[in-house]
Amino acid sequence: MEDKESIEIFGSTGKLIKLLFFSILFLIVSIWILVYQPTVRNVIVNNFIIKNAASILGLFIGLFGIYFTTKKLFDKKPVVVIDAIGIIDNSSAVSLGRILWEDIDAIKEITVVNQKFIKIYLKNPEDYISKETNVMKRNMMKMNLKQSGSPASISVNGLKISFNDLKDILIQKFEETQAGKN
Repeated sequence: MEDKESIEIFGSTGKLIKLLFFSILFLIVSIWILVYQPTVRNVIVNNFIIKNAASILGLFIGLFGIYFTTKKLFDKKPVVVIDAIGIIDNSSAVSLGRILWEDIDAIKEITVVNQKFIKIYLKNPEDYISKETNVMKRNMMKMNLKQSGSPASISVNGLKISFNDLKDILIQKFEETQAGKN
């Protein structure tokens, strides 16, 4: 079924460049800490193992951010599509892709460390997780499910839409599909 009223949301070049800048900065700071081994007064932070483990983790986060953001900058396809069938989410590295309205149990706003997300609670989240062929992505989805009750969430960090506008559209479309069932 083709939906003539699909809503396509694209990536925001400005927001993505800002994310790319911070990813590069994160990478540079992590390399600097590894190379120069700066000392601080805090005994825990100054611990060689903790300092280097945090720096190596920072390297991976920075590289991952650079890779993902650069990939999104050059991708001209919509990041989120909302239509009569459901939601196509490609907003993050662990996005589920197509989520059917009939599989959605609830859509809610959550906040994690001052960052707002639209959490999509699924009736059978394991069905979506088991379809993922990439082991790392599947494990991240399982971790999201365990920590927040769902593997599906959307952040507007790199999108050309405000958080509240996207949340309102998703909730309205979800409620319309629920009303259509009755």
